[in-house]
Amino acid sequence: MQGWCDTEMGLNSRIERGVRYLDMERYDLALAEFQTIRKEFATSERISSFAHCYIGIVYQELNSLSEAIAAYRAALALDGQSEVHGNAHLHLGIVYKAQGELSLAESHLKQALGLLTETAEGYIHLGDVYARQRRFDDAEKAYQAGIRLSPNRTESYYGLGRVAEMQNRLKRALAYYDAALARNRYLSQTHYRRAIAYRRLGDSEHAEVAMTQFRRLKTYEDRMHQYRAALYSNPNLPMLYIKLGELHETYDNLTEASRAYETAIQVHPSYLPAYLGLGAIFIQQRNLEKAIEVYQMAAKIAPNNPQVSVKLGVIYINQRQFEPAILAFKQAIAADNTAAEAYNNLARLYAGLGKEMRQAIDLAERAVTLMPTAKHYDTLAYTYYRNAEYAKALAAMNQALALAPDVNEYNKLLLKIQDAQIANTHLKK
Repeated sequence: MQGWCDTEMGLNSRIERGVRYLDMERYDLALAEFQTIRKEFATSERISSFAHCYIGIVYQELNSLSEAIAAYRAALALDGQSEVHGNAHLHLGIVYKAQGELSLAESHLKQALGLLTETAEGYIHLGDVYARQRRFDDAEKAYQAGIRLSPNRTESYYGLGRVAEMQNRLKRALAYYDAALARNRYLSQTHYRRAIAYRRLGDSEHAEVAMTQFRRLKTYEDRMHQYRAALYSNPNLPMLYIKLGELHETYDNLTEASRAYETAIQVHPSYLPAYLGLGAIFIQQRNLEKAIEVYQMAAKIAPNNPQVSVKLGVIYINQRQFEPAILAFKQAIAADNTAAEAYNNLARLYAGLGKEMRQAIDLAERAVTLMPTAKHYDTLAYTYYRNAEYAKALAAMNQALALAPDVNEYNKLLLKIQDAQIANTHLKK
């Protein structure tokens, strides 16, 4: 719901702050903000109705359903905007559905749809009510209306799958479940229903695959809820956001991972690991402009952190911005003269550009001394190769292959060095 443009800017900013707290799952702060607004603007029914509706949403998120119902009813009792009343009816319908009060749920959801004609959510929940009442035709119509308004909402397809399954149309149910998973593959309950449908069809192989997916994602959901519960109890522990983000990454859910890191940044603006996590996500998504923005913010927080400078340098190389990359690697070395990766990357960049070749070799040798890994020996070999020192290049390349014999790129460079050495021998003759 939107704030009012015709009220003072201070109120709008407070409303936005309350909504931001709600988005960040800081329910204590959101509740306090909207309760304060309600008290201060008690003489304005429109603003009070708005505040009551958001108070209800906070209580609903906290699963305090009686308090949520009271707040929504208070919002409806006041002369509020139609959008506010529509949302109050919508949420009352959702709460009553959760409580099994299906007639009340149906009534409020229909009233919501009369006020919010373009919201798919109302149709989805109304479809759920009809399905539980075994009014299958009405349920299908409601879910289809939800799809027309929001084709990518998974709930409509899942609901259609449940309706088809309850009518023993199992293949059709599976098609709808697949459509739901195509839009959100992390819904454990959808995998469970697929397993049941396949089992009823006598397809034990697919049933077992689906059940395995269900168990895996149910574990994910349970751990996710544990972290969120911990965050609600301990909002000032930023590491919990990082753990939640890492959990999402483990399950390759980069959208939710980035959301966790972004929330951590909003709640704890000076917490460096949140920036590093978010930047790494953007790199994986190849959103390099966003990654640069995040690491530049991180650099302001931790100007002497070599890890941040190295990340920026690598991104600049990928964007072919070589001078900023050189500067970033030099900053990393200035901050930490044991930053092996910074020496290695700057050596590789100089050698690739064909400039500062003697310095490139010195930098590569320093990287190997600090950290004798296959990657660093590979760079050392490359700097020797680019400087036509083929015997040294071969020796370094053999060291890299001894540590990592199956890396294809290392073998390719070895062949290049050998060919160049042979050609150089023939040239001298």
